[in-house]
Amino acid sequence: MFRLIKKIFNIIILLFIIGVLILVYSKHIEPFQLKVTEVSISSPFIDEQAKGLRIIAFADTHFGDFYSTEDFKKVVAAIEENKPDIVFFLGDLIDHYDNYTDDKDIGELSRLLSQIEAPYGKYAVFGNHDYGGGAENIYDHIMAEGGFHVLVNESISIEKLAIKIIGIDDVVIGYGDPTVCKESKEEQYNIVLTHAPDVADKVLEYGVDLILAGHTHGRQVNLSFFDNYVLPPYGRKYIKGLYDIGSERSTSLYVNAGIGMTQLPVRFLSPPELTVITLQ
Repeated sequence: MFRLIKKIFNIIILLFIIGVLILVYSKHIEPFQLKVTEVSISSPFIDEQAKGLRIIAFADTHFGDFYSTEDFKKVVAAIEENKPDIVFFLGDLIDHYDNYTDDKDIGELSRLLSQIEAPYGKYAVFGNHDYGGGAENIYDHIMAEGGFHVLVNESISIEKLAIKIIGIDDVVIGYGDPTVCKESKEEQYNIVLTHAPDVADKVLEYGVDLILAGHTHGRQVNLSFFDNYVLPPYGRKYIKGLYDIGSERSTSLYVNAGIGMTQLPVRFLSPPELTVITLQ
């Protein structure tokens, strides 16, 4: 009996130590281990002029108590190192703007965004925190000061590359209208920016080619048995990575795992991510 009690006690101690190590890792190490994911996308609808084009997408910085502009400098450096032609930000810039109102922080944020260079432009969409966090009336200004064009249910063409970029506004608490994707052009390569990935199923009928989204944080704590509790609305079907979701144009969806954190200052098995997409 004594040996059994001792064995159980040792197991409990071991589990406690493992738990502490996981907590330390998920709070102090993984959230700052930026992962650069390389993805190649092939399509017959990519114009000759756009072949080899490098796109960088990132999302969900959630600046605030858990993520700072100092942390973001590493992301800016990684973007510069990967030499993008176009950069997309997929929403949720600040976690709770009402608690993040220092003008110096806002100015520094725009300054860092402005350091990102992309010859064919920088584009963004709203996320739910850009509305619900109190930043609805300032988000566009912050991004514009950083050189980003915010697309709110609108599209823009890069004629030289035969690329159409379509931005859907946030659908969780914003004014998202997936029917803006009817502005897609058959003769162009149509890229859709949306914060919430599950919108993808609503736009396939419009003949789009590539959909880029964030919102889910790749679960943030990447343990699927918590899905019913942690995955957000419009982020429960497509969670992380590359999906082939069909349609006549063989539409691809990529869900970026995001940069920052919300609710809890931890990431586990879902490091912050930059997605580098090369069109082939």
